[in-house]
Amino acid sequence: MANFISVHKQQGGQAFRDLMAKPLGNLLTILALAFSLALPATLFMLAKNVVAVTQEWQAPNQLTVYLNPVSESRAEAFGEELAAWSEVTTAEYISPEQGLTELRQIQGFEEAVSLLEDNPLPAVVVLTPSSDDAGAVTALAAKLRATSEVEEVRLDSDWLQRLSAIESLVLTLTWVFSGLLLMAVFLIIGNTLRLQVQSQKEEIQVMKLVGATDSYILRPYLYTGVWLALAGAIVAWLVTIVNSLLMDAAVAKLATLYSSGFRLSALTLEEGLILLMVSGLIGLLAARLAAAKHMRDIEPV
Repeated sequence: MANFISVHKQQGGQAFRDLMAKPLGNLLTILALAFSLALPATLFMLAKNVVAVTQEWQAPNQLTVYLNPVSESRAEAFGEELAAWSEVTTAEYISPEQGLTELRQIQGFEEAVSLLEDNPLPAVVVLTPSSDDAGAVTALAAKLRATSEVEEVRLDSDWLQRLSAIESLVLTLTWVFSGLLLMAVFLIIGNTLRLQVQSQKEEIQVMKLVGATDSYILRPYLYTGVWLALAGAIVAWLVTIVNSLLMDAAVAKLATLYSSGFRLSALTLEEGLILLMVSGLIGLLAARLAAAKHMRDIEPV
């Protein structure tokens, strides 16, 4: 066992030194791998944040009931009547004055509100249905529209459904592009090691002549594939961190417009380690398939 570990340590170290001996050519390969890995890592980061947004904003279906012009006392009484319905859990009455005050507090609306001579907002009752079933909520909305006090009813979960559709699209694109780019990483490493095996054909023939086994000859190429993949993954991790810093300012500005304190979440340490592990495994498999295939075709003369 000690001899086995010693041999692996020696061959792994030699493979690393061979990479460092040709920094320019290997740097180009590492950068190609890094940018191929950075895109799926960045897409994963964005998908993670989209999922976080949808989970944060998920809420029970709410119905916004816009009332016809009636006296404030009648509007308040109607809100209390709705709260007593069996299909309704809560009913919150919002007067036109309260609605205008809340609108004035939203960034960007202060000047527009100040230009209004009269309050154009209607009285509103925000309802939380007792059932989350779509059919039951739709039936409640139809019942509300049939009352004389109601002008319009809107289901506030519509935008959540659109947000869920966006989440599904982002996740699908992440999986598709990640699969394609990881395949590109596999091909880059495989082609690099294939060329390396061909360029060292005479050396491999001599090693076979003196009795070296195929596994012994193959092992340095496996380490080379792993080192290349890990180096590319480390650079890709750094690129993803830079991307998160660049995008965080734009996300913060957008969140401010919606009165939210949401900030972009970068890759965690665990996610970065998973990136390294997956990349190393891809490098190992690519080296195993590419180098072993061409090595079998090389025979001593």
